[in-house]
Amino acid sequence: MDKFDVIIVGAGVVGLAIAAKLSKQYSKVLLIDKNARFGEETSSRNSEVIHAGIYYPQNSLKAKLCVKGKKLLYRYCQARNIPHQRIGKLLVAHNDDDEAFLENTLFIASNNDVHDLVWQSSAQLHQKEPALAASLLYYRLQQELLMYTVICKVY
Repeated sequence: MDKFDVIIVGAGVVGLAIAAKLSKQYSKVLLIDKNARFGEETSSRNSEVIHAGIYYPQNSLKAKLCVKGKKLLYRYCQARNIPHQRIGKLLVAHNDDDEAFLENTLFIASNNDVHDLVWQSSAQLHQKEPALAASLLYYRLQQELLMYTVICKVY
């Protein structure tokens, strides 16, 4: 029976990343999964959105990890020519409550070091999305998508 330095259970994005990292330190790394191919469980069911940390409380661990992780992930993708799609994101308000929520979101985002939210006028909104009506709009410039299958293949 073969002996391994490390055995990793789960060949999703996290398991693949751990295996890639540990294989630099150990010569016998085994990655096992119950599926025939990698990334067929949780990794295949994610939104593929790179989160920015705009909704999490200031100085929370989630906010800090989103902001730092986003920057690291962009660098990682750029260094390995991994395609990702910059699509932007519309945050719209239709009433006073929505407007208050968006104003608070802008405050939270700024406190979490996310500075790519831009106010848009109704005319700019209509030009971008003619069928959408809103009383207030912010556009997040750097909302991006990253296909999990692509990142899995890199590992």
